[in-house]
Amino acid sequence: MKKRGIIVSLAGVAMLIISFSIAISILQSSGVTNDEFLLPDVLKDAFDQVSDKTQIQPGETAFFSFDASDGTKTLLWGIQVMDPQMGDAVSISISNIYGDDFGKFESNQPVFFETLAITKPDVYNFNVENKGDKPTTIVMMFTKNPDDSKSVINPNSQLGKSLLPLAASGTFFIVGIVTTIVGIIIMIIDYRKNRSSNFV
Repeated sequence: MKKRGIIVSLAGVAMLIISFSIAISILQSSGVTNDEFLLPDVLKDAFDQVSDKTQIQPGETAFFSFDASDGTKTLLWGIQVMDPQMGDAVSISISNIYGDDFGKFESNQPVFFETLAITKPDVYNFNVENKGDKPTTIVMMFTKNPDDSKSVINPNSQLGKSLLPLAASGTFFIVGIVTTIVGIIIMIIDYRKNRSSNFV
């Protein structure tokens, strides 16, 4: 019986192992524990400001602020829910010290990002309300002018050093799955051919 299918499948499995090894290595070097996955820990230098982990009781609101000083044209802000559970939901309303409304957002996702156009320097308040029925712990993240961020465009930054290997890991993972499937198909074809030849 031909062994080409087995060889191709083993190559695919090897690629999958490599992809997992790369991903685990990146997470470990970023200081991620087995208990939690903190996005700012993985994407170090990607954010100008990161809040402390804050627990919000059901129906209560936590307040965060960001000073969009001169030169800030766009503000990328995001929220990560730690240890997400079914039924988690938050509402984020944005205002300034004068009470002007800059939008309200609802999310039931573990991670949520949005951008805010900055027309003038101001201190923006982010009021996060827990709409779920259980306490939730969140982290807020802020980046000024994300399109101009050196951490995004610089491959030598911590962000670049994290994203490039993660992209390679993802590529190995996809190719590994495809290769494994192709190997299995080849094994099935060879098995059927071998079985047919035995009956001839």
